[in-house]
Amino acid sequence: METAKRIWDSWETPAGPARRVLHEGQHYTVDVTPRLPRSAQYRPVLFQAGDSPDGRDFAARQADVIFSAHPKFDDAVEFRRDIVTRSIAAGRGANAVQIMPASEFILGATDQEAQEKKAWVRSLQIGPQQAIAYLEQFWGRELSSYDPDGPLPEIDPVVEETSETRGSGFHGAKARQLADQWRAEAKDKGLSIRQFVTSKTARIVSTFTGSYTAVADHLAEYARVGAVDGFNISPWLIPTGLDEIVKHLVPELQERGVYPTEYRGTTLRENLGLETPVRSDEPAQLS
Repeated sequence: METAKRIWDSWETPAGPARRVLHEGQHYTVDVTPRLPRSAQYRPVLFQAGDSPDGRDFAARQADVIFSAHPKFDDAVEFRRDIVTRSIAAGRGANAVQIMPASEFILGATDQEAQEKKAWVRSLQIGPQQAIAYLEQFWGRELSSYDPDGPLPEIDPVVEETSETRGSGFHGAKARQLADQWRAEAKDKGLSIRQFVTSKTARIVSTFTGSYTAVADHLAEYARVGAVDGFNISPWLIPTGLDEIVKHLVPELQERGVYPTEYRGTTLRENLGLETPVRSDEPAQLS
């Protein structure tokens, strides 16, 4: 990363020539004098994704934006606090790194319409055969005779045939315990095989479901407390999944003053409101 930065920093002026960059390390060697003009945004915007302690430290040191996995409000607030602490410890400002959690938006004119759409979307994501095939991995036996819209099988898994692809917690002797837990959960919630599998295979990203105004109010609260700087949208429908957001949600957010009405500049860095990177003081030619 530092070598890449030295390459991006190798121009004295936007239109001037670049300096030679030499790096000889344990794993790679670089000897280059860039020939292309410098980027209009100086350095590319650096996005990081990864939630381990090392990943967070790396983001605090190097990233401009984090694609986080913490869209729920309380989690987002805590994640922001942690990243601010790490950024300051790394010698950067408290707001040096923007945070954009991955999120799905299922919208409607009313909350009821949005909830009905959510149920429809989920039903499309898991078909009858997919539901049975998913369950067979954990039961270690053929289950095609079972109704996907009926209850989970009362028979126990064949432990020696259960799939190892889901991890040790789902394999072998633990499979029987898991089956008991799943049957109890499905019965308690009144879920069929298909509904249960749909709940277990729901996308990792968090889903904001509701009317345009309700979701806008919710997102405005995120902006008010500074929990996030934006959202990395994961559309449930491609390529038209953004249409409803642009047509209905964005105007609501603009009315609340939490979404811009025009672009700030001509580059991604400017439009995200990121600071221009400070040019490295390290010499461009190193050995």
